[in-house]
Amino acid sequence: MISEYGWRGKILDVDLSAGKSDVHKTPDYAEKFIGGRALASRIYWDEVGAKTGALDPDNLLMIMTGPLTGTHATASSRWVMTAKSPHSYPDQYGFGNAGGFLGAAVKHAGYDGILVRGKAKTPSYILIENDKVEIRDAQGLWGTTSDEALKKLKEIHGNMARVVTIGPAAENLVRFAVAVTDQGGTISNGMGAVMGSKNLKAVVVKGDQSVPVANPEGLKELNKRIRFLRKGLNESVYMSEPTVVITDIEKGKNTPCFGCPAGCMRAKFKHKSGLEEVRKTCAAAFFYSPWDTKKHGESTDAPFFATSLCDRYGLCTGEMANILNWLYTCYERGIISEEEMGVPISEIGSVDFIEKLVDAITYRKGFGDLIAEGTRRASIAKGKEAEETALERIMPSGYVNDSYGGRVFIITSLFYATEPRNPIIQLHEVNYLLLKWVLSYTTNGAMSPIDIKTLKKIAKRVWGSEESVDFSTYDGKALAAYKIQNRQHAKETMVGCDRYYPILDTDQEEGYMGDPTFVPRLFSAVTG
Repeated sequence: MISEYGWRGKILDVDLSAGKSDVHKTPDYAEKFIGGRALASRIYWDEVGAKTGALDPDNLLMIMTGPLTGTHATASSRWVMTAKSPHSYPDQYGFGNAGGFLGAAVKHAGYDGILVRGKAKTPSYILIENDKVEIRDAQGLWGTTSDEALKKLKEIHGNMARVVTIGPAAENLVRFAVAVTDQGGTISNGMGAVMGSKNLKAVVVKGDQSVPVANPEGLKELNKRIRFLRKGLNESVYMSEPTVVITDIEKGKNTPCFGCPAGCMRAKFKHKSGLEEVRKTCAAAFFYSPWDTKKHGESTDAPFFATSLCDRYGLCTGEMANILNWLYTCYERGIISEEEMGVPISEIGSVDFIEKLVDAITYRKGFGDLIAEGTRRASIAKGKEAEETALERIMPSGYVNDSYGGRVFIITSLFYATEPRNPIIQLHEVNYLLLKWVLSYTTNGAMSPIDIKTLKKIAKRVWGSEESVDFSTYDGKALAAYKIQNRQHAKETMVGCDRYYPILDTDQEEGYMGDPTFVPRLFSAVTG
């Protein structure tokens, strides 16, 4: 039986086909599966048939929180959206991880998670206000971009309403369409397309109930210690802000998620045209940058508009990077002509090109209808040479295969072999630490104190051996991968922030040794 602390003890079950909702007790097996990704995967195992298609009404869409979500545990209010993924090849279990405030709102409304099944007869959205649950008409919102939908829903339900919505790409069942939050976050792995397949434009949540905590004083002390050790470790130390590589934008206020003291570079950035949007320092902000510099010989503001277009229309920038690479390589090799593509691929890097490509994919126009199936499926349809070209960059399952150097770091290759999707959270644990070592080596310690001696000491504690960071041997890599996967899977059940945890190193202690045990200790303080 689950604790009365941390968990709310209830799961909301919304049947769009029947137009009704029900409330179930959170399953007793939540004591073993905790929450987040793990609890959702267990429910998926019980509920979703092997032959169910990702875009079928029988696919179960889940919004799942963890026991730390909605409490005052530092940087621990993320949540996951899971379902059978239409992005994966073939369709298989998938999930996306998001921050912001919606996860906390679900807990404050009294639920550990939300299950959405069936398909609404007409475009609809779900409104949750504590115990009051409604399925509302969304025909006036259908066809709007994600930013337009968010604005309208906030006007109707107030600024304190927390929202996840979709854009036109998801409505048109683009397989890699994302869902978008009111805090500038996106949920990948085709979760937006699953919402679109259910005629579900948005989920709006308002809650005013606090989440009980077993040991408030213990939690307070842990938070204090965590924030002390994190001082100086803001990612801007070792990652560029968008303003460094994209012109004509300036940074505004930080926009931290619920319960976070701004541990990442999530902030509002304003373009000289007046366009203002939330960005954070990750690949999404820069996916168009290589093509921008190739086209113009220097950085311009094109990447800012490219990311903006993808977010508003609801396209995954990670998959767009795969598509751009595949299209251009096929064009260079004469596999697919510019005329057949129907977009000016020779002008790649320009704002005009990305506008036309986004439009073609979103509304499934011409060749865009094929690309809307994703790189893997589109390449198969175009024949062996096109497929082999795609597989130079992506895995057979459809996800990029070269993020964070599996051929270099060795540890990360094991994640690719054993995870159902791009294992980005596990990749981050390896590479956040190693990047600091690289910066120390290349700047003689000016940008990072993590020299090779310190790196080996940290690696021995958190990854099992000094050999785990010796890239001339396979020794120690499997043990390191095992430890990282266990730690990250546990974190994804709570649900802790990937930018914040684990704290492997610190600038605040002699020897720079961090403490990777905070997430389970937060769990103990919250749940008892």
